[in-house]
Amino acid sequence: MSGAYTSLEELARLHVSARRLPSLRQGTAQAQQSGGHASRLRGRGMDFDEFRSYQPGDDIRTIDWRVTARSGKPHTKVFREEREKPVFFLLDQGQSLFFGSQLNFKSVTAAETLALLAWQALHRGDRVGGFLYNDTEHHEFKPRRDKKAVLRLLQQATDMNHALNLKPVTSTAEENTLVHALRQTRRIVKPGSLIVIISDFQSLDDRYQRQLSLLHRHSEVLAIQVQDPMESNLPRDGLYTITDGARSRQLDTRSTQNRTQYAQEATFRQEHLQNTMNRLHIPLLSLNAALPTDKQLFAVLQGTPTPRRRQTEDTR
Repeated sequence: MSGAYTSLEELARLHVSARRLPSLRQGTAQAQQSGGHASRLRGRGMDFDEFRSYQPGDDIRTIDWRVTARSGKPHTKVFREEREKPVFFLLDQGQSLFFGSQLNFKSVTAAETLALLAWQALHRGDRVGGFLYNDTEHHEFKPRRDKKAVLRLLQQATDMNHALNLKPVTSTAEENTLVHALRQTRRIVKPGSLIVIISDFQSLDDRYQRQLSLLHRHSEVLAIQVQDPMESNLPRDGLYTITDGARSRQLDTRSTQNRTQYAQEATFRQEHLQNTMNRLHIPLLSLNAALPTDKQLFAVLQGTPTPRRRQTEDTR
């Protein structure tokens, strides 16, 4: 769709495709403001829950006279209130995502994923916020139920996307990594939020695992990994010059040993990431930068497991 870079116009147009996406989650919302999802809290609301015997203090407007007449005892209707669940996105636009071998760069697929899910959340009446970061900066957006707020989020994603280039990144400070993003998200989001992390997760380590675990104790978390086919399989046989923007070297893909070792290392990294998410009970979805984002996102969301929350106390 976009190649190396995206644009605000392209991300804005995805609001049409977003209406066709399956729901991100089937869980119960727990925030305290009105919205579009059923809450465990009971009271007068949109959806009928059950009948029960009248109790002192009940609103007489909830008395069901037909059930009362049949049973001979006063009964009231109990409703399940609707509550919103803020959706908060962590979008990675770091240098490792500035790569693509076929359709899109990973950074573009990540931005398109953000746009599709942000529009979907807004269509459902949820508040949308985010923490956008790369190797040198980050930007926070508090959750709001507003089209303009989503557009501001997407504009920042576009700006950070266009800032990516082949120049080497000199800053490797921890505060500009996913560790900092997760730590700051814990500070920003309220318990019961749905947090969607969009990244390639290339630098996952024990620090990330700890922050993910702490974040997941009071919020639902969904991880979306963006990959490129060349990250797991070398290109066809040949001699290639590769560079990271600062150094160059020759890569011989004619070697069976090189191809086998490359594939094995890719498999090990993926299994490590999957095992980490399984251990933390965080659903992990994978998207391919070589395929249209909207179509594959529709397909993978149909099989999204329900995120589970932990009920333990938060500790630093």
